[in-house]
Amino acid sequence: MAPPTLHNNPLSPPCRLVRLVAGIIGVDLKLVNGTDMKSPEMLKKVPQHTVPALEDNGLYLAESRAIAMYLISKYAKDDSLYPKDVNKRVLVDQRLFFDQDLYNRILNVFLPKFYGKPVDPSSVDKVNDGLETLNRMLDGKQWLAGDKITLADYAVATSLSALEFAPESGIDPTKQPNIKQWLPRVESSHPKYGETLKEFREGLKKMAQK
Repeated sequence: MAPPTLHNNPLSPPCRLVRLVAGIIGVDLKLVNGTDMKSPEMLKKVPQHTVPALEDNGLYLAESRAIAMYLISKYAKDDSLYPKDVNKRVLVDQRLFFDQDLYNRILNVFLPKFYGKPVDPSSVDKVNDGLETLNRMLDGKQWLAGDKITLADYAVATSLSALEFAPESGIDPTKQPNIKQWLPRVESSHPKYGETLKEFREGLKKMAQK
């Protein structure tokens, strides 16, 4: 059976989430960078023409969180990252929906930089509001959804790393005390997290040099 193919952008945080999850659960991905997602062939497979996009034996998936859910559900040796118990899983799902909104807010802070446009101050305010919410979610807790690290923790932490695209925004998640304690727990939870974060930061340095 051929390994799943991931259409990937090395610097994309959503792509990094998929690579991270695959690494943690031991799935080897065939990485394809620079795919023309708007070609007729790819538009049939992935109408959203976005990366990450996964091909796995005739199945085509977009959206990083959905891809991560799928990989865990199909290939993981246990369900600790994405529980099968509905009462546990729904907490992970809720945090993942929150993460989607938070990442969209973060996008509005760093994307203008790539187009040479100023950041709307209201976009910064919205990210800080999201960080305050995240801080409340972590109040008195080690992890975002339950008593073990889950996909929700990895997804949100990966989204927060996207703020490194725009340090000039002044947004600092670690100003929130619960986030400041939680991030190191996530970063030390598995060697793969540190590896992918290092790759991301090295990529940022190369991009800045260009």
